[in-house]
Amino acid sequence: MRTRDEKFWQEGMDGKRFALCLFRWIWLLPASGAVGAVAAVGLYLLATVVLGGKPGYEAFSQYRIYFDSEKYGEIQDYYNAYTWGDIMRTDEVLDYVMDYLPEDVTRELVRSCVSVGQMNDVRIMPLSVITQDAALSETIAAAYASGLPRFAQDLEGLTGMECWRMDEAVQVPRATRTGYAGGLGFFLGAAVAGFALLIYLCLDDSVYLEEDLSGRYAWPVLGTVTREKDEKLLQEMRTNWDCLLAQRGEVWLAGPDLKRGKGILEECLAGRREGEFFPRFREMPWPASLEDMAHMREEGAVLLLPWGTRDGRLIRHMVLQLEKHQVEIVGAVLYDASDAFLRSYYGGKGKGVI
Repeated sequence: MRTRDEKFWQEGMDGKRFALCLFRWIWLLPASGAVGAVAAVGLYLLATVVLGGKPGYEAFSQYRIYFDSEKYGEIQDYYNAYTWGDIMRTDEVLDYVMDYLPEDVTRELVRSCVSVGQMNDVRIMPLSVITQDAALSETIAAAYASGLPRFAQDLEGLTGMECWRMDEAVQVPRATRTGYAGGLGFFLGAAVAGFALLIYLCLDDSVYLEEDLSGRYAWPVLGTVTREKDEKLLQEMRTNWDCLLAQRGEVWLAGPDLKRGKGILEECLAGRREGEFFPRFREMPWPASLEDMAHMREEGAVLLLPWGTRDGRLIRHMVLQLEKHQVEIVGAVLYDASDAFLRSYYGGKGKGVI
């Protein structure tokens, strides 16, 4: 018998079979997500805490801005948080601020540590000074509190600036987005595992059902032996064996794991050894010699195939070698099948299937 022109990726989608195969590995998604979360949190903490250098200290202050509305009208519409953020680092402001700072504090340092936060009201400006020294942050903040009122008097459209609030420097919280990093790591880990699992299942050429073999090859499937030796399936296999092989005195056995497959087959047929037509088993060595192939051409071969072991290509290779020598494959037995998988797939309530 010739093998059919099979292409595993063109066999069509058996949704129930695919779902059951997916459920066998679904635990990989949360497991990979957990690994991804741990890795992401670890990298985040490494970057923010270990490699982040010394902690920063923030001195926060708040200013009330007085606009000259009588002369300029709605002049405050021309100012916003981005404008003030830039202005606070210009030389026009620093010319006043530097008068209140020690000589060892440079303009570049002041520019790098000053920022203006979001302004919900253009008349209220939040100013932050962050350095790696609490005293220095407070010194620079105090210099701004002294210099900005003078600067405001010379800025067109303003009548003054007043410091309403001046806080002591506090350490800037670190690793504040650990939860976000963990969530992102979990999502990415689960997504990568899910994508890999889909590829794995799409390329899976394992034999899970008798229908898999029937769709790929033209020889009969004698039956399936489960791990728990389901009696109904055993009876199916024995009946098919008697129907197709009872008159054969000798049967050659072939398969990827021949020793285990033969042991299971003998165990399943052990109660029939006294029968008149029970054949004598012979193991086919691989690769087979020319003499062995000649014997197999006379008697035929039975393939013993393990369940779900991703060796569909190896099975096909063995089948093609047998066809080259015109060896008839008289049947196949699928063994070590999962009872739970078959029960879920076939159901079988009231049908006596499994």
